[in-house]
Amino acid sequence: MMRAVMVLAVLVLAGIFAPQARAGEVCNETSYYVDAAKAWGGENGISAQGWQRIAPGSCVRFSGIPSGAPQFLYARTSEAYLGGAREWLGRTPVCVDRANFQIEGAQDCEAMGLEQRDFRQLAPSERARAVLVEPDDFGSRALEAGVQRLLQTLGYEVRVVDGFAGRRSRNQIAAFERDAGASFGSNYERLIERLHAVALERNREVGLNVCNQASVPVGIAIARQRNERWQSRGWWRIESGSCMRVIDERLQPGEVFVFAQTINGGNSEPLRRGVEAFCVAPGRFTSEGRANCAERGYTQVLFRPSPVPVEGIARVTLEEADFEDLVQ
Repeated sequence: MMRAVMVLAVLVLAGIFAPQARAGEVCNETSYYVDAAKAWGGENGISAQGWQRIAPGSCVRFSGIPSGAPQFLYARTSEAYLGGAREWLGRTPVCVDRANFQIEGAQDCEAMGLEQRDFRQLAPSERARAVLVEPDDFGSRALEAGVQRLLQTLGYEVRVVDGFAGRRSRNQIAAFERDAGASFGSNYERLIERLHAVALERNREVGLNVCNQASVPVGIAIARQRNERWQSRGWWRIESGSCMRVIDERLQPGEVFVFAQTINGGNSEPLRRGVEAFCVAPGRFTSEGRANCAERGYTQVLFRPSPVPVEGIARVTLEEADFEDLVQ
């Protein structure tokens, strides 16, 4: 999935708290559920483990990290929220997997079928306990802010996410309880768990889903109109026999075009039967506009329109016949 990047700070706690903190603890003082991963340096390079899901206002502990080793942290919002993932990141590239993982000293992410994410190096005072924050510093109000954020995500009338449970928030909680057929009283932990579960279920397939039934991996690029201006972006790698949701927003007819090419050593083959020209680049890219590709350092290729979405969902299945030389 493409990243709607929000580069946010990791709060550095004063060293006086380190002796009381549990080793490797990461706390979430944002209004989002996040999935976090930690990495550390060693003789064999950088190792990493993830993912641990952290509710707003909660903490988790990462274990098995060597004492004194340089540590790195990355986090992203869960798939409960529309509009692309928000990330807490840095500048150190680390190999990660899409599912839960423990990776020892990986260096060539692509060769191992892994993804790369940019981790932030933690200060020594953060190794025992680091805190994820937003520009709005919710602090102890993170749980209430998280409830408001999920109510808003689910379409309930919450105008401001501020962590203060006023009358409007209480009214919308009551509306959700009626819809869910359950009462949570003052148990905000149970309430936010249910809100998150409902949002995940609703968002599970909304957007553009691409499945690869070809015999080799493919790279995917998309083009769509954003604020009356065309933008093309890539790449997403999809293994043979796998599927990926590359857009997680509700789609409208005619909004998205798709390009794909095989990843097969040096023998890349493009998607056939494209009709609309957009710009692409060999590595990860975002191109604003669709004209003058070559002059701007891009290559012009032909994209296909995505299928007409049904209730905001469009599905593309790529097969052998979609690529020129694979069927010869």
